[in-house]
Amino acid sequence: MTNPLAVILQKNQLTGPNYVDWLRNVRIVLNFEDIDYVLEAPLPALPAKDASTKDHAIYRKWVADEKKVRSYLMASMSNALQVQHNGMRDSRAILQHLRELYGENSRNAQFQLTAELYGTKMAEGSSVNDHVLKMINAIERLEALGIV
Repeated sequence: MTNPLAVILQKNQLTGPNYVDWLRNVRIVLNFEDIDYVLEAPLPALPAKDASTKDHAIYRKWVADEKKVRSYLMASMSNALQVQHNGMRDSRAILQHLRELYGENSRNAQFQLTAELYGTKMAEGSSVNDHVLKMINAIERLEALGIV
């Protein structure tokens, strides 16, 4: 990785529960490289053989940028997630699958928040006020996901 910001991805590899933070970091790195458009724009159609040189150049650039984006995504995942997504050749498909698994509204996120809420214990000698605020915060995050 030649991008000086890529060290962010090396230090914050995707493990699953850190999906939101990981995605924010990925977008920072891709924005710096000016290749973040690949995550939003669909692959352009393969230009006809008689298409202009400019059309062919645009297509080749998009394919090269897609390859870079996919490489950044794969390199910044845990080994287990790399194996799981290795067969996917499209960075948008990889992100869609990760969003379904770990996105803010996923079952996994709901489970993590529920487990956090039920596992919260007040430490001996700590402030009741701090504990109540922590519990309220967890409940509000669950409500934001539609869990009552």
